[in-house]
Amino acid sequence: MDEAIEVTDEDLALVGTTPASSVRPLALAKRAPRLEARRADLDERDNDGEPEARPPGRPVIGSAGWRYEADEGGGAVWKVRRGKVTGWDLVLDWAPYVSERLVVLGDDGKSAGRYYTITIGADTLTKSLADLRTADGWNDFSDDSGAASRATREVLLNIITDQGKRLPRIYVVTHTGWHRLPDLGLTYIYADGRTYPANRSARIIGAPEALRRAAAPLERMATDSECRQALHDIATHGWAPLMALSVGARSLAYTLRPVDAAFVFDAAPNSGKTSAANTARSLVLTPRPKAWPPVVTKGMNSTVTDIECAIDFEGDMPTLLDDMPLTRVSSAAEVRDIEKKLELIIRAAGNATEIKGRRNRDLTAKPGNRIRSIPTLAAQMLPPSMQESLYRRSVVAYLSRDDGDVDWRWYKRGGGERLTVPLRTIGDRIIAHLASIEKAGAYLEELEAQALRQLTPHVQAAIPACSDPMEGVIAASGAMLSGLGLVAAVTGLDMTELIDVVAPPLAQSLAKQAARIEEQSTAQDSVATAVAEVLRNALAHGHAHIRDEKGVITSVVPGRTEQDQGVTYRGGKGWEGKGPAVYWLPQRGPALGITTSNLNMLLKASGDSRVNSYVDRSLPDALLQAGAIYRNTSQKDRVATHRVRVGADNLRFLLLKPDLVWEF
Repeated sequence: MDEAIEVTDEDLALVGTTPASSVRPLALAKRAPRLEARRADLDERDNDGEPEARPPGRPVIGSAGWRYEADEGGGAVWKVRRGKVTGWDLVLDWAPYVSERLVVLGDDGKSAGRYYTITIGADTLTKSLADLRTADGWNDFSDDSGAASRATREVLLNIITDQGKRLPRIYVVTHTGWHRLPDLGLTYIYADGRTYPANRSARIIGAPEALRRAAAPLERMATDSECRQALHDIATHGWAPLMALSVGARSLAYTLRPVDAAFVFDAAPNSGKTSAANTARSLVLTPRPKAWPPVVTKGMNSTVTDIECAIDFEGDMPTLLDDMPLTRVSSAAEVRDIEKKLELIIRAAGNATEIKGRRNRDLTAKPGNRIRSIPTLAAQMLPPSMQESLYRRSVVAYLSRDDGDVDWRWYKRGGGERLTVPLRTIGDRIIAHLASIEKAGAYLEELEAQALRQLTPHVQAAIPACSDPMEGVIAASGAMLSGLGLVAAVTGLDMTELIDVVAPPLAQSLAKQAARIEEQSTAQDSVATAVAEVLRNALAHGHAHIRDEKGVITSVVPGRTEQDQGVTYRGGKGWEGKGPAVYWLPQRGPALGITTSNLNMLLKASGDSRVNSYVDRSLPDALLQAGAIYRNTSQKDRVATHRVRVGADNLRFLLLKPDLVWEF
């Protein structure tokens, strides 16, 4: 052997302990031949059958009888040879080289997981410790030949953790926004990994590529005059975009002082609600390569899990849940799907709870996804049967297409694109402004109080007799309007002047919301009673009639008069009845069977405000929630209706509970 390439104790001590970022290329080049020569020397002595005087590499802690060498340039893994002659067998001609140890911080500031940046051959990947415990976690490494067995993977995992413990901690977070990093203090982390203050040792994981790219900084910052001109342009092209900007600015401070409510745009298609919402989104995001369409948090047609994971990631930044696809002809299944998503999002926002509870395999509690910003939703129509309690946890801005709420034509002609640089500048300034305030919570509370004082006279004029449920909505509106205080603070404008643009139309929108809450409260409390009254009156006045389970008109309901059943006996002509048919089905509960369209026709003809606003597709779910009909337990997609054969026909019925209509 050439003594010029002999491996010293110092060389062996260095191998596997130095992160790649601190190793000079020349040093790597010098050590790689020595490692190769070391392996060749071991192979030669093993072939001679002579015992090795000194074991190779370093021991694998936790795996007795194993040793390894690891470096960016390669590595090796050995296992002790048992028998008459002690030696070391080369198991792998490579070893995972760890260059970074990433420690995930939980919401409580404590360690909540580990990641490692690992090099194997030509691949350098970041993997979680949990992933590395499974076979799938190794599939992305193309040069890991020989690691197929579980026993070998356990040794490799010990090699990774052994290297990691000698590396400095790099803190990792799983969502954007404000974090209190150990030894670093309050830090804002953007979706692309930047921090404020800059260059703090922290990393973010889980950012979608489009979001990460949109969060990257622009080439320049706007001047003060450009920022003020942008705000003037927004204010003169509709109040809704300025309101959205306020919500977005206030979202940047959510962790410092939460706002327990959601913000909703309720507007017809092509009325500019997405353009308005995007003014908020533009405080921290600029879509690439084109400025439109915006990079949304998620579309409302996504799965519940997709939505909750995406909204959990976007902390302390403007969010946008877009494209709520309901219309007046949407199916009952589509309405139920949107209602379920709204229930999870709005209730979690209003109650400051997890979106959905989670459990580990051993059924212990697992941290769930949370609302970390003011969720902004864009809907072309909210579900007609949306609960009153959800309205009380939301601020709804009702927009029209041509009333000047959003000058969507100006945004479409390029006005929105011209706002890009000023809005990103304002967003960065607000983050820096919040970081500089020692008692940010108290500061935000004062801004909220000031905004509410300015909004209150407009609300009193629009809603003279304000109901109790609206008090929380108005307070949330003031909190959201306080975002204009943050905008004013970083642009040198007057907060009062900005709020004066938004407060009057917002108060009118709140008046519509108050009326809707009143309608929903009345409808949800009395829908079953209303349906019973309408059906009972229709039968009594000959506007509907009873048939038996064979489809024959007759007086068949026990204990009820002919008039109660809407039928008349005409001697030789038999029984007669007018209007829609209602079927007496004694084997179904008993129940009164009627088609959705026929029942809805009777409800609309009655003029009863409690029930005459439903469409055919939304009526079954409303009746089911009110307890007026029987649930279908055999068809998951048809829980409110039933297939029933009457005579030669196989009809789909609502099965009403007869004791709601008559006393038996």
